[in-house]
Amino acid sequence: MLRVSRLARELEREFDIAIVCQSDYDARTLAPSWDVGRSSIPVVSVPKPRIERNRDALWGSPASVLKSTLSTFLPNRAPRIFDWTWSDDFVDEIRQLLKRHRVDVVWATKSWTAEMARAAGARRIIVDIDDFQGALMVEQLNQTAFSLRKPFHKRQANHLVKYERDLPSRFASVAVCKPEDVQRLSSNGGHIHVVPNGVDVPETIDREKHRAFEMLFVGTLNWEPNVEALASFVNDVLPEIRRALPDSRFVVVGRGPTPDDLARLLDRDDIEVHESPASLAEFYARAAISVIPLLTGGGTSIKTIESLAYAVPTVATSVAARGLGMLHGRHLLIADQSSELASCCIRLLTQPDEARALGISGREEVIRRLSWESVGAQARSAVRELLDAAST
Repeated sequence: MLRVSRLARELEREFDIAIVCQSDYDARTLAPSWDVGRSSIPVVSVPKPRIERNRDALWGSPASVLKSTLSTFLPNRAPRIFDWTWSDDFVDEIRQLLKRHRVDVVWATKSWTAEMARAAGARRIIVDIDDFQGALMVEQLNQTAFSLRKPFHKRQANHLVKYERDLPSRFASVAVCKPEDVQRLSSNGGHIHVVPNGVDVPETIDREKHRAFEMLFVGTLNWEPNVEALASFVNDVLPEIRRALPDSRFVVVGRGPTPDDLARLLDRDDIEVHESPASLAEFYARAAISVIPLLTGGGTSIKTIESLAYAVPTVATSVAARGLGMLHGRHLLIADQSSELASCCIRLLTQPDEARALGISGREEVIRRLSWESVGAQARSAVRELLDAAST
């Protein structure tokens, strides 16, 4: 939702826009809780579809799974795993919007919303891919044990990979978040743009409030990759840091609820947990360093960008730094092995001058490339290019 709202705000700087979304809340209810709703951008809400469980392409009845798998052999067939998002009401709402107004470009935030926009009659569509679900699905299947459904799931996953690769031939333009994602797409067809994830950069920061030896982790506490990262850090990295720096503390902040297993793991004297705080600014100001020890997960890590935006010296895994274009030793420190993560944390906690310089450099790079203002300029350029191509 953050990417949607920020891109909408930036696109509105140059274009008249409206948002059509699927939600269980009507537009008037969305307005107070979503900053786009509080702006002048018109918002239209269509109820989310209700799909019977036994019709699920992956976990429904055996007949449904077989039918969904067989459909992957049909040419140009969108993956059946998108069926749970399909809404005839949503398609009709877009169709009516196209009739009432001159709509030059549709910016679709997912491939399945792009398919519905095309079914409604839209032609100039930019499909925004923040993550490639096919590659993630293949990776997850490679890590799971055999089951009777697995061959069917693998077929559907590979079909999804091919479908996503061919998106430039299905739509006028494709926007991806990382430069390396361009390689996942076919060169045949529409335009391809890199429109990265961004962050709201605080205008001022105060690093004089930081507390010596305080490490900060920020992330949704019930998201599985964050749970996995915290478990690995607390069990394998934190003990080594504590042996070298007995006064070190680990502060965990994020949206709850916190799963019971994670709550028990974090219930220690040297760990401080803050669930769903109103603001993160004070925690970033207090932190001597920020740690982002993600082991899995796709896309780009917003929390890595956010940490750098606050000029907090940051230690991240290669997963957390992926696609950001940040350099080890210049903008942040990158390490993957537990001993290397511990060593990097100890290094920054005990060398404040290096830590301070790293934080400043990281913030400057975020301002230059990854502020929403900078990202918005790239999004507007993608729309202009499509409009220019249409006019010729």
